[in-house]
Formats: sequence, structure tokens, C-alpha cells
Amino acid sequence: MDVLKKYSIAHKGLGMGAHRFEFEVDDRFFEAFEGSEIRKGSAKATVEMDKQSDRLSLRIGIRGEATVECDRCLDELTLPVEYDGTLCVRYGQTENESDGEVMWIGPGETEIPLAQYIYESICLSLPCQRVHPDDEHGRSTCDPDMLGRFRIVSEEEFDGMAASAERGASPWDKLKEIKTGE
Repeated sequence: MDVLKKYSIAHKGLGMGAHRFEFEVDDRFFEAFEGSEIRKGSAKATVEMDKQSDRLSLRIGIRGEATVECDRCLDELTLPVEYDGTLCVRYGQTENESDGEVMWIGPGETEIPLAQYIYESICLSLPCQRVHPDDEHGRSTCDPDMLGRFRIVSEEEFDGMAASAERGASPWDKLKEIKTGE
């Protein structure tokens, strides 16, 4: 069975009015998305659906956590997931298309596929910059071995490199200086 198939709502047999659904999101969910930036995670997606004759209105809330790669040290970083959104499902001739707020399904469709919407909502709830937080003393909690591999360029060194570039010096000249220790 396709892992993502269970993240669908069979709406055809439901009566008009309010309905509630819950989906458990786990590591297998994220593995089903090829090239996923999320390594693993655990969340609960709650869907409150209002079925009307011409459309379905869904309020979707997702709470949990996702593990991604730290942008600074490349180690695992677990971040909270909190998402609240709405999705309107309408019937039309173009099937399985969505613009993020409206999903169109064919009149013969019996299920609403929500896996892609849930995945994208989780990704969008994560911060753009994903780094380990600083400790209470303002020091990074990233992997110290990895941070030790970086060479921090002082402001004076940076200004010197910029001035050399303005004078037309080759950027390779500065690398030669660093290599030879001059």
C-alpha cells in the first residue's frame, strides 16, 4: 500500500455538515517524498471539514516536530512544527490541481488527497535559517568539531581582501599569502 494513500479523505459517502479527521505523520511519511529536506519527524494533522453542496472547506492544523539538517554544522536539528491553514476544495474538470488555497478535484473523485498539502505546510512552517540555538552564555550549541573546521575572517582581513580586489589584484594572491603564511 502506498504510504501517502492514508492521508486522503473519502468524502463521497459523508453527509453535509462538519466532520473531523486526524492523521499521524511519522518518518515513513517524510521518506515517501523523494529528496525531502526533512530527515524524520512526528506530528498530528487535524482536519475539520465542512461539506457543502458546491465545495468542501477544510481547516487544517498541524502540531509536532521535524528533524532537518543544521545550516551551520550539518548535524541533525529538531524544530517544532506549528501550522494552521485553510483549504477550499472545489469540483471542476481539472483534477488534482491546487494553488495552495484552492484544490480542484473532478466530479467523479471520491477522495481528497492531502499528503502533498500536509508535507508542504510542514516545510513552510519551518524557519528559513535552521541553526542550533545559542546556549545561555551566547555560545553556539552546534557541533564544536565542525565549527572548528571553519576559519573566521576578521573584519580587517575582509577589508584588506576588498581593497586588493578594488586595486585589481587577483583573488588568488590572498590565497597564496594564506598558504605561505605571509
